[in-house]
Amino acid sequence: MSTRDKHETRPVAEMLVHSPTDFRVDGAIYTDQALFAAEMDRIFGTTWVYVAHESEVPQAGDYKTTQIGLRPVIVSRASDGRIHVMLNRCRHRAGAVCRESQGNTKLFTCKYHGWTYRVDGSLNAISMRAGGYPSGVDASSLGLQQVARVESYRGFIFASMALVGPSLTEHLAPVLPYLDHQIDHSPVGRISVQRGTHRALYQGNWKFQAENSTDGYHGNFVHQSFWKIMGRFGNEGGQHGNYAETDMAKIMQRREEGRTLGFANGHGILEYPLPGGGLDAMRRGPHAHYMQLMDGAYTPERLLKIMPQYNLWIFPNLGVLLDQIRVVQPLAVDRTEVTLQFYDLDGVPEAYNQERFDGYERFFGPASFGSPDDVEMFAMNQVGLQAGEMQWLRLDRGLQREQILPDGTRQGHPSDETPQRAFHRKWFELMAAANASHACETSTKEACA
Repeated sequence: MSTRDKHETRPVAEMLVHSPTDFRVDGAIYTDQALFAAEMDRIFGTTWVYVAHESEVPQAGDYKTTQIGLRPVIVSRASDGRIHVMLNRCRHRAGAVCRESQGNTKLFTCKYHGWTYRVDGSLNAISMRAGGYPSGVDASSLGLQQVARVESYRGFIFASMALVGPSLTEHLAPVLPYLDHQIDHSPVGRISVQRGTHRALYQGNWKFQAENSTDGYHGNFVHQSFWKIMGRFGNEGGQHGNYAETDMAKIMQRREEGRTLGFANGHGILEYPLPGGGLDAMRRGPHAHYMQLMDGAYTPERLLKIMPQYNLWIFPNLGVLLDQIRVVQPLAVDRTEVTLQFYDLDGVPEAYNQERFDGYERFFGPASFGSPDDVEMFAMNQVGLQAGEMQWLRLDRGLQREQILPDGTRQGHPSDETPQRAFHRKWFELMAAANASHACETSTKEACA
């Protein structure tokens, strides 16, 4: 048996080493097929998964297709205004009844045999029903299967395949204030997702993107080309998040300020402070009108909490950071899709949203200086993992200086791997749970023990 085989057949609980001075994860968690199948059941099949923003389906008949793990789902708004999340699978022979990413319709039609379903998922008609099916067949039982639980928080729609478990509020509780901060960059407390979706595919495991979204360590190295552009041209191509400065020394100094946070439910934060001079500098700057709107909506104390830069990761698949909603979508153990959507702030001048969007395209677009760099690193990691004789990945940066706050939240330096450790603690908690799934009925079932 090779070294890799030994790693793959070890129990999940033995794939994490953690102590006050050590935190390592086994490379098999990024490469093992049986573990990936178990993730789809134990993580994406049990916890709350982000599926859409309400502004993407504002009208009756609007829909969006996405996935919960590998399960294809439809998010729709019915005629009564209710949001539905249902499996995108015909009751007859399993065909996906909707192949478009987004739109408006009165019926979903399975192209295979013509069964149709209403926007709320109920069965509309069985094609050629007369003579082919009993007249008394119960149509109410043949609608699209509804996902067990659906809840929204301030426009963010989450779904859970599990009939029982923590409520959405309980799941989000540690980071609700930070999600509020992001949304409240709007003086009316609303955001809108209206400018389409940018999709990036990379040949690597989905957890790399989840880890990276709150990683303050890599930026100085992976994104050197962007810092050179910033140093030469400043914000001529649009603002970038919280960096209003053009002095690179000041930008690098501020990247050493702030903190990382790791929470019990697997969520994480990378936080950077306000620019030099804080709110007063922003009031005197080019966005004085925006700050007038914010001053009219919030107290100075509230603004001091809203305006810092927060890279927020919500376990397992959602990032809200730098003017965007980022969703990680596992496709295979070594293949991942990331969707990025810019969001507008409601109640602000269009010119301000456009400037934000220009900066978003500059760093996160397909030909930008940020996202393409990151996904190249994820693919590079997956290549390195093929050297299975090296068992462990180290996630111990800053462990010795990490603080545990009174509520149990862990706090570190902005370059520390505090959020990544929180993510993996939750990952291992769910993966080591006793509810074994069909995914473990394989030749490597020991890996799911």
